[in-house]
Amino acid sequence: MTHSLRSAVTLSLTLAASSALAQTTPAPDTAATRPVEAAPAAPAAPVAAPPTVAAEFGRGVTFRTADERFSLNIRGRIQARFTLSEQPVSPQTEFQIRRMRLVFQGNFLGPSLTYNVQLAFSNLDTESDLRLPLRDAYFSYAGLRDLNVRAGQMKVPFGRQRVVSSSALQFADRSLAVGEFNLDRDVGVVLFSRDLFGLGKRLTYQLGVFGGDGRNRLSETFGMLYAARVQVQPFGEFDDLVEADVQRLATPRLAIGAAVAFNHNSRRARSTFGDTFQQGFDYTQLAADLQFKWAGLSLQAEWLYRRADVDAHQTGMNAMGPVFEYARSGHGYYLQAGYLFTRHAELSARWGEVFAFEGSPTLHRARELGGALSYYFQRHDFKLQADYFYLTGEDFSAGRHQMRLQAQVYF
Repeated sequence: MTHSLRSAVTLSLTLAASSALAQTTPAPDTAATRPVEAAPAAPAAPVAAPPTVAAEFGRGVTFRTADERFSLNIRGRIQARFTLSEQPVSPQTEFQIRRMRLVFQGNFLGPSLTYNVQLAFSNLDTESDLRLPLRDAYFSYAGLRDLNVRAGQMKVPFGRQRVVSSSALQFADRSLAVGEFNLDRDVGVVLFSRDLFGLGKRLTYQLGVFGGDGRNRLSETFGMLYAARVQVQPFGEFDDLVEADVQRLATPRLAIGAAVAFNHNSRRARSTFGDTFQQGFDYTQLAADLQFKWAGLSLQAEWLYRRADVDAHQTGMNAMGPVFEYARSGHGYYLQAGYLFTRHAELSARWGEVFAFEGSPTLHRARELGGALSYYFQRHDFKLQADYFYLTGEDFSAGRHQMRLQAQVYF
């Protein structure tokens, strides 16, 4: 083999070895030589459960989020009434929508925070000098056992029958004594507990501070209303805010309540409602009541008291002499009983009186004696009621007759 041939063979073998070595030796592990891997897929976002909607007669329509942190319940109520009453000249007949209400209530940010708004649209549901539909507008925190709070416009915690909803009465309306001496709605703050000391809801209390001018009013003078109510239910919890034993309770239930209120510098004739005065009165008010239910039988009684610091204020002079504004100081009571003969039919009776204290000429003696027949198609949510009253003043023989027929649907 010649020299040139050997050189060519040597070069060929060297090139072949270098190529084989390049194929068997791995490349250095660098970012440039590593293969690109696909990024892991992001986890799918959880699908929120849709809100629920439920509708049931007597419970309204309820919208609720799946986690139950928010809810809205809408209810409506209609009371249609026919009245036949004896008047000095001739009998009077009247058809009217006594009450037409819309209620919006529910919870927000959890079950402990609740709200309630009630609007009223009938003529007698508004005040003659202030035709505003707002009756209730408040929110509550009830996350604690012994100390909870409610703020806004609401019923003042005082007498029993006034606190009971007008939808849950045994008669077409409340007693004369309650109509005169109750404390109506007002704007303020209430501390309360439905189970004070954890005694199985046998002891409750409410302490409130209010503006003292009544619902839908803007105060122009200094003065506040202070109210406190306590209640004992010695035999255990029951629904004492419903008249009539529609549940026909198998065991006796009793509620005993007492309340006190002081309205400083009130310019309303009846403390929180009625005519508006030029000058203010300091009203001290007391109440005591009880309710008993068992096996279709219901008994209820209430006493109310109101006394002003002075009998009258002079507001001017006219041709007849001094002009006065008179306080309405007095007291009153009623006794009420009913028996549910079947699941639907109830017979009730009521006796009540109103007394005026000396120095209150604008408040007159009044008495009522009456009975009612109620048919509960679906408890108080759908019912028909007929009642009769003999209404009189000081002379019991000089009274007048009144009959009412009322139908209610609370859907």
